[in-house]
Formats: sequence, C-alpha cells, structure tokens
Amino acid sequence: MFDTAQNVIAFKPRAETHAHKHPKGLIGAVYSAGSLAVPADDIATKTAAAMLRALGLIVIDEVLADGTLRPLGRGEIRKAMDRPWRLAKPPFSGEAGVPDADGAFKSPG
Repeated sequence: MFDTAQNVIAFKPRAETHAHKHPKGLIGAVYSAGSLAVPADDIATKTAAAMLRALGLIVIDEVLADGTLRPLGRGEIRKAMDRPWRLAKPPFSGEAGVPDADGAFKSPG
C-alpha cells in the first residue's frame, strides 16, 4: 500500500509579474489624473509608457533641467531614458493632460 502522506508536493503561488498588468494600470492612472510624473530611474514604467505611446494612447514629454516640458519624438525615447518624464492623456478633444475624472472629486453644489 502507498502512503500518501509522504507524497506531498508544495505548490507555491506564482509571483505576480507586474509587466502583465502594468500597462493597464499605468494607462488607468494617466487617464484618471490627466498626467503622471515618472522619475528618471523608473525604467519599468518608462518601458510600458513607450509601448503605450507607440499605440497612440499616451503622450510623453521630457522634463528638462529648468522644469520645462519637451515632447519626445519617435526616435528620441531611448535618448531620454535618463531624464524624468511626464505622461499625459492625448488631446482627443482639446488639450493634452485633461483628466477623465474632471468633476468626479468636486463637491456637489
């Protein structure tokens, strides 16, 4: 007879990869806030943002040393990875960076 008590295999839950859910959460954050600041050392967020920009879902601006914003062109993303970025909602109707949650957090009255 087999003793099943000694044939136990521990199944550990898989570590959740942020790359799978990261772009969806990133686009949700950008669209609800209108714009999002990304530090210079956040490579994972910048990589996801570059993919979303290629699809036309967000706008990427480079934050220069004096605080001004400069829109990044198609071939400039790799060169600007060492600078902070501002991710913004594209100007579907009006200006870039206008949040979807406009008025959602205002008190009625």
